[in-house]
Amino acid sequence: MDSLANKFLDMRNPQITSDQSNQPGTVEENSKCGLELVNSIVFNINNFTEEQQRLLKPLLQRPVTDTSFDTPGGFFKVHYDLSGTHAPAYNLDLLAEALDSTYKFQIDFLGYNTPPGDSAANPNIPSEDYGGDNRYDVYISNLGSGFYGFTQFETEIEPGSSKFTSYMVIDNDFLNYFSIGINGAQVTVAHEFHHSIQGGNYIFRSEDTFFYELTSTAMEEFVFDDVNDYYQYNSSYFRSPETPLPLTLGYNVATWDIFLRDNFDYDIIKRQWELMPLVRAMIAINNSLFESGSSFAREYNKYGIWMYFTNYRADLGSYFEEAVNYPLVKKTSVIQFTPPSQTLDMSSKAAAHTFVTFVIPGSNDSLVTIVSNGDVQSAVGTPNKSFNFKYTLFSDSTSGVRFLTENYSSTFSADNPALWSVSEILNKVVVREDDASFSPPNASTFVFPNPFNYGFNNEIVISLNAKIGETVELDIYSISMELVYKSEKTIILITKNSSNFIGITWNALDDSGKKLASGVYIYVIKKGDDVTKGKVVLFN
Repeated sequence: MDSLANKFLDMRNPQITSDQSNQPGTVEENSKCGLELVNSIVFNINNFTEEQQRLLKPLLQRPVTDTSFDTPGGFFKVHYDLSGTHAPAYNLDLLAEALDSTYKFQIDFLGYNTPPGDSAANPNIPSEDYGGDNRYDVYISNLGSGFYGFTQFETEIEPGSSKFTSYMVIDNDFLNYFSIGINGAQVTVAHEFHHSIQGGNYIFRSEDTFFYELTSTAMEEFVFDDVNDYYQYNSSYFRSPETPLPLTLGYNVATWDIFLRDNFDYDIIKRQWELMPLVRAMIAINNSLFESGSSFAREYNKYGIWMYFTNYRADLGSYFEEAVNYPLVKKTSVIQFTPPSQTLDMSSKAAAHTFVTFVIPGSNDSLVTIVSNGDVQSAVGTPNKSFNFKYTLFSDSTSGVRFLTENYSSTFSADNPALWSVSEILNKVVVREDDASFSPPNASTFVFPNPFNYGFNNEIVISLNAKIGETVELDIYSISMELVYKSEKTIILITKNSSNFIGITWNALDDSGKKLASGVYIYVIKKGDDVTKGKVVLFN
């Protein structure tokens, strides 16, 4: 509590503390946004000593300023001093333009609801008590310790809703910041405004702060693409990809949301916030991907591939658009490969990556294996727990279960293999990308949805190159080759998502009509002498 109090005092009142100004190069990742710091004090003020409360409570009030103005768009009211320590040093017309641009992008274009006005919680409060009217209030103040700004939650809209009215405070000059002056102000209002949307329309849950900061930092890039303030934080995650996603501070993984935007569009991020009131952030991420026909394990591994192709390895036209400006990802291990095979016994935490480079003598080959643990339940409950896995690389194409090239194959094993994803890159070329996603609709045989989630789906479609009315035998085996389901099926016409397929369906239940455990299952379809095999991932 002492540390919280001291850090808050340094941020809110730097002119009377030892932190007189922000010095070049002193901005730290954990002091970009004061969302967690400020609101931890707001919600725990009674746990501080009487002396601490005497110092803190006045600084938890809205700043008192000389004057204010409404932005041309009419949604924001900006409060500032005309002179003195807190007077703004950037152009206020450009600030107003940045606020209105933020509103147009996040509300009009992305479709988020506006954050609740000050009167949402109590319409009887006099307007002068909350900024003069019901517009969203933005206060300009001299902040210390390298903080760009913060969103402070005020009044819970309904008891138990964890949704609050709020206002934002931003720095007055952004002197010696990574993004100085108006550039710093632009990304800050984009960042903080989304916090007001998050905590006002969905939920404020301090246990998921990383997700709040992740989304808001990505919003900076989405709204003001040319500023790129998030560059300064990327390296801390690229240096430690083995860090579980929920244990990051959020600022350094904005590239995750950029990846999701590029692969699924903005709507998937909005969908995650719609799910947030009922589930934790990692579950919301995973469920949104299930609804899109994929999974966190699959997409996080693909994200690992995108992380590899950065800096001088950037592939223009592929992966991240700004990849050349990103740092190189740090390899977890570098192994001198000894033919004919090499086995690694390693471990990974949930929602984390392992990057292993095999240096292969005599061939000048270098193979990078990306192992991703997609266990979202453990990422929520036990993010520091490690899980063992085994990976074997072979110097031939047939010894391993996973074919890579004519010269290499591999085998991967772990408990609950459906929760893991593995991809390989040979000499900067992706030779195998994890295939735990459904095949494209134009394939002659494919499974949809794959992965299958009992919570979102009621049947699996297996499309086949066959004639309607023909009879086939469907056998389903566990990964240990235990027969769990056997039935005759008739080929039918199936309509899904406005598309027609010819094939069969399975309700994902075993022979006794019970749901199966999460895992990888093998389907075998027999039609006369023709046999079709494949895999489907089930999540229970």
